[in-house]
Order: sequence, then structure tokens, then C-alpha cells
Amino acid sequence: MNLSTLQFTAHSHIRDYTCLAFSHDRNHLFAGSTTGDVSCFQIKSKSLASSKLCTQGGIESLMILPSNDKESSSLLIGGGDGTLTRIVARNHSELHDVMNGRITLKGKVTSLCISSDLSETIVGSAEGLMYRMRNSDMKTVKISESHRGAITAVTFPRDSSDRFATCSVDGSMVVWDLTDYHILCSGKCRDGGIPTCISYAFDCIISGWTDGKVRCFDGETGEMLWDISDVHKGGVTALQVSYNQRFMITGGENGDIRVWDIKSREMVSHLKEHTSAITSISIFEDDAHALTGSKDRNILCWDLRHEKRVASLRQRMGGINSFALLPDQLQVVSVGQERKLSFWDLREPDPIQSIALEGEALALSISSSGNFIVTGGKSQVLQLWLFEGGNRLADGMGHSGSINSVAFSPDDKQVKV
Repeated sequence: MNLSTLQFTAHSHIRDYTCLAFSHDRNHLFAGSTTGDVSCFQIKSKSLASSKLCTQGGIESLMILPSNDKESSSLLIGGGDGTLTRIVARNHSELHDVMNGRITLKGKVTSLCISSDLSETIVGSAEGLMYRMRNSDMKTVKISESHRGAITAVTFPRDSSDRFATCSVDGSMVVWDLTDYHILCSGKCRDGGIPTCISYAFDCIISGWTDGKVRCFDGETGEMLWDISDVHKGGVTALQVSYNQRFMITGGENGDIRVWDIKSREMVSHLKEHTSAITSISIFEDDAHALTGSKDRNILCWDLRHEKRVASLRQRMGGINSFALLPDQLQVVSVGQERKLSFWDLREPDPIQSIALEGEALALSISSSGNFIVTGGKSQVLQLWLFEGGNRLADGMGHSGSINSVAFSPDDKQVKV
């Protein structure tokens, strides 16, 4: 393939171009700019043929629509102001509006992709929304929603598998319906930094944030109900609600463990033995004991009533990224910076078994039955393991970034990542 460079002449027409598309006859090039206009260049003469202002928020995406008219090109333009505009280039160079050729969507229109039968266009926006648009009349229907940034945590209610909640670096909390994956409700805090951990309590979602606060959102409406300030200096890194849902345990960046009464939102106790950030917390079914894992390589078992440590597990190298307590309340499975899947007995200080991983795992969950383990991390691959024997059963690939959190549904039928 021979590649050559062409420089087009535009004289005083100076723009920063964001997207390009060729006309149907391949003799013209259309360019969208940050100023919101589309410029048409004639390739043979290397000159500007025409220009037209189409949006006030800059052009984010541009596509040529199929047409039976060989003497013109139909353009679909996604704007930074949320507009989706259709114009026609007569003789492939003269830009004109078309009747009913503009609609407004939510968020910047960042991507356009035509369907295989050429009758529809899939439209993506910067707000995490995707629409299906009929090309003939620009009628749209919303087909999916998502966070605008990476998901930091996922959780299920302890007794329900029909919904789950996620939080994201964009500062949003979302509750999803598992029957058709539509959003039941969402909440947002614009000045709280990033939510790092979440847990269900009754019909509410309690979350820990990098600004050191704990915030509670209504699980039905997404409205923020209350917050607790100065929970941890440097940010809340882990959080777990008790089985009786009367108290919660939080962990901080500096290794502090704190127990809070949910009703009064007062601190009940402060436990300090970890020396680095807390990464995971599990509460025993008796609500009298808890496990905490940290970047300091330790998993500690606490007697909450007497506020003292009763057992300690220490990883040989690297911090603990995540762990899970088995239903028998005696065994623990963990992953960490040493890139191993480790199996522990709380009565023994060293791991019973360790399995080498291909990359560093950041997240781990165990099924309600205790038979299966799922892990994910920097390798971007979800891995399913059999607890008995530690055999790897399956790999799931599809993510383009690190897997930060995983969770089995209570009925063990699904895994959310």
C-alpha cells in the first residue's frame, strides 16, 4: 500500500478538525471541527469547497448515510451540545439543511455506527447512553445506559438476586434491574470525589468515598439521604454492613478500622493494628467477629465485642487486594500483589494452598454455596475457579480495563463485574 500526504488550501478558514468522512463519489472530504462547522474539501484541487455551521458545541462524530442519490451525500453529525444533525451535500460539495433534520439527545454525541442493513444508526453519547435511530425519519429509542467512567464497586442485597448496585469514578451510584438490565434509579454526588466501596442496608445503598465521607442513597429513588463526615482521613477504602444491618465497619487509607451505628451514625469503636490501606472487610454471621485485609500483607480477625484482634494471617509478599470468607466461617480465599490465589484456614497462620496467577488480581468473590470462586484484575480476564482442588474452570474476556470488583448473585446464577 502506497501512502501519500495531501495538504489542503483553506486560506483564512483555520479550524481544529475532530473527525473526517469521504463523500460517496470519493472526490470530496468532509471534516468536522471544534467550532461546530463542517468543511467540504475537493480532493482533486486540494481546496475548500464549502463550509456550514451545524452545532454550537463542536462536532464530536461524523458519518455518511447511505443514499440512492448518486449526485449528493447525506451527512449525520454528532454535536458536543447533544444535537444530532442531518445535512445534505448537493453535488457532494454544497452543504444544505434538510427538513426535520435535527434532534437533541442527552450528552455529547461521541460515536455513530450504521447497522448492517443500513436502515438504522447506533448512537453513543458521553453520558453513557446508547440509542437506536431510524435513518429514514431520525426517530430514536434508548437501548442501553451505563456509567460514564470505570466501575469501582458492585454489590447485591444479601437476600435478593433481582437487582444489584454499582458505583463509578464519575461519582454516580446506579441500581440495576437484572431481568432486563435497565436502570431502576441512580444518584450522584458531584463534589465528593470517587466512591470506592458500596454495601446494601435495608433498601439503601451505603458508600465510602475518597473525600473521607460515607454517603447513603435511597435504593428506590437514588436520592442521597445522609452522610457522615471525616470517617477516615485520606478516604474510605472499604465498607461492610452487618447481617442485622444495625452497624457497619469502614476501613481507611491509613489502616484504621472503625465501627459505626447506622441509626445514630455515631462511631462505636476504633480498631488500629493495620499499617496500610484497608482493601476488604467481611463480617461473620454472628455479627460479633470480622475480618479485615490490608496492603500491609495481613488479614486480621477481630472480636468486635471486646475490640481486640484474635487471629492473624500474613501473606509472604505484597499486600492483600481482596478476600472472601467461606460459608463455614473458618476458611478464607484471598488475592494480592504477589499474584497468587491463596487458601487459608483461620486456625493456621500460613496459607494451606497457593495457586500462581497470570496477573495481579484485584477482586474476588465466592459463591453462596462455597463451591466456586471468581477473580478479576489487571489482566482484564474474569476467571472462574472450583474451590475444591483450586481448578480453573473458565475464562471470560470482554473488558478493556482492569476488573476492580466482582460479585456473585445470592442465587449463584450470575456474576457481576
